Amino acid sequence: MVNVVCLGGKSVVIKKLQHIKIMTIKTRSYLFLLTIIVLIACKKSNLPVEEAPVPDTETPVAPPPNDTSIIPPSATVLNLGTGSGYLSIDGKALGLVQNTIIKIKGGTYNDIQISNITGGTTPIIIQNDGLVQLIGNKQIKLSNLNNVIISGNGTAGISRGFVFKDRTSDGACIQLNNSINNFTLQNVSFQNITTYGVIQYTPQTIYNGAENSYSRNLKFLNIDCNNTGTFIRFRGSAQDNVIKGLIKDIEIAYVTFQNARTVGSAVVLESVDSYNIHHNYIKDINQDNNNHNGIFYLIGNGKFYNNYVKDHEGNAIRAWCFSLGTTPKEILIFNNIVANSRKYSAFELQTFQRNLMPGKTTFVNARVFNNTCGNLLPKDNIFPAQILDFYGLLGGKCEIFNNLGYQFPLVGQNNTNPIWNQLGSSTLPIAYNNKYFKTYSEAGITDNVKFGLNSNSPAKAAGSSILKQNFDSTILKAASVDYYGKARTVGTPSIGAVE
Repeated sequence: MVNVVCLGGKSVVIKKLQHIKIMTIKTRSYLFLLTIIVLIACKKSNLPVEEAPVPDTETPVAPPPNDTSIIPPSATVLNLGTGSGYLSIDGKALGLVQNTIIKIKGGTYNDIQISNITGGTTPIIIQNDGLVQLIGNKQIKLSNLNNVIISGNGTAGISRGFVFKDRTSDGACIQLNNSINNFTLQNVSFQNITTYGVIQYTPQTIYNGAENSYSRNLKFLNIDCNNTGTFIRFRGSAQDNVIKGLIKDIEIAYVTFQNARTVGSAVVLESVDSYNIHHNYIKDINQDNNNHNGIFYLIGNGKFYNNYVKDHEGNAIRAWCFSLGTTPKEILIFNNIVANSRKYSAFELQTFQRNLMPGKTTFVNARVFNNTCGNLLPKDNIFPAQILDFYGLLGGKCEIFNNLGYQFPLVGQNNTNPIWNQLGSSTLPIAYNNKYFKTYSEAGITDNVKFGLNSNSPAKAAGSSILKQNFDSTILKAASVDYYGKARTVGTPSIGAVE
């Protein structure tokens, strides 16, 4: 037989001694005193009633990405680098042609410069050969690249073949310059980077519709950041009848970003058309930062889905919205898990008049659906935290449906609506089939790590049909599975991010 008791918020098992048949008065007194101590400890525990004692070290598993750097069997292989010092890889000087693999010898380098490389029908791939490290105030500079993949998966048994750590001086670990198109960076690790930016790009080109007036098709995949500054900052603007530094079609996926106490924003894209941000894991950030942060601070349009943001401060996405051209595009926010924010709602949508330029840009439409959001705290017990802060889209419409929320202290003037906070606009969103509960236990959520639904959850099969949304095939495919890739019944999906 066993007794289970609570000690400091943790379950403790005390086995009964089977071989002692007679308890002395002293022993009984000791056990009585122990019981009193345990009960007091349980009473003083600051673990909320609705919090399940599950291990925070357990990381939800997302579906793995496809390998984007499969090497053709007929590729030419160049082995470069000595394992130390400075390394320059200049495509013009090397006379690089398509179907080429460049392998950088493992070691610790001072700086690496990669420039003037253009792949053809197949990309030119740059890989590690062993572990390539840049320690301290070292840097990789990238310039004038087209159809190039830099991948740290070149050596079996090394998942992150390019490692940056312990940078303290100004300047990015990876600096992008000049023309960067059809470019992928993957399988990289950043550790203890105390400067502002990790990857930076400041394109100055003015957009005029021509291909050479913007950067396109950029991918950042399978990257780890531990105790760093802002992971990506791409500067740009869209105002005063000028669009500058525009990025079209950027994908940021399978990024782990954690343990950054003052970072503010993890990703900043200041002028972007069609972002694709998914399957990122953000945890334990902004413990010492009290600004109104957008962890993903994005100006433009795109989709944000299957992201996990927990134990943080700020909006998971602060989406400032405009569409490139004259036809409205969409912002889609779905299948995200956002929990335990010290301040602010899970998401923000807002359009500014300065971003709307006749003949060049217009408004967006937005849909926010099938997200699980909980334990979000208000700012100063005045500014509420809910699923969405909605400031209006200056002509666009917003739909909010199939979202699951729990444990929002309802404060301020909008203290009767736990789903969205109406701010700065008289145009209301279209909202339906959203559910709010006081605790996650009441919502039928199994725990506060994986956020699954138990069989009796009122959110089970309670959602509005996804088929009725008339999504294109790509979005329908993504919305037809939950956060973990489990198929959902699109006609009667569950409410929230997890089936």
